[in-house]
Amino acid sequence: MQFAFRWMNCLLMRELSVRNTIRMWDTYLSEGSNAFSEFHIYVCCAFLTTWSEKLRAMDFQGIIMFLQSLPTQTWGDHEIEVLLAEAYVLSSVWHNAQSHILKGE
Repeated sequence: MQFAFRWMNCLLMRELSVRNTIRMWDTYLSEGSNAFSEFHIYVCCAFLTTWSEKLRAMDFQGIIMFLQSLPTQTWGDHEIEVLLAEAYVLSSVWHNAQSHILKGE
C-alpha cells in the first residue's frame, strides 16, 4: 500500500500542513526517543479511525484514492489535538499488550 509507505517514510508531512506537522513532531519529541518509530504507528492508526466510517462505505479503489488525498487541508490545532489524543489512547491500550508489535523479531 503506497499510502502506508508514504505515511511511514514521510511521517505524515505530505498529509498535514507544516504547522500541524511541527505540532505533531513536538509531541513525538516529548514522548521519548522511540516515538518517531513507535508512537507514529498509533498516530497513523488514529488517522485511519478518523475516517473509518467513511472508509467502510467505500470500495477498494475509492479507499486508495481517498487515502492518497486526505481532506486535511483545513485542519487546525483542534483536529491535530484530537488526532494526537486518539493516538495516545491507542498507545496506552495497546503498547504493552502481549504479542503486539513484536520487538526484535
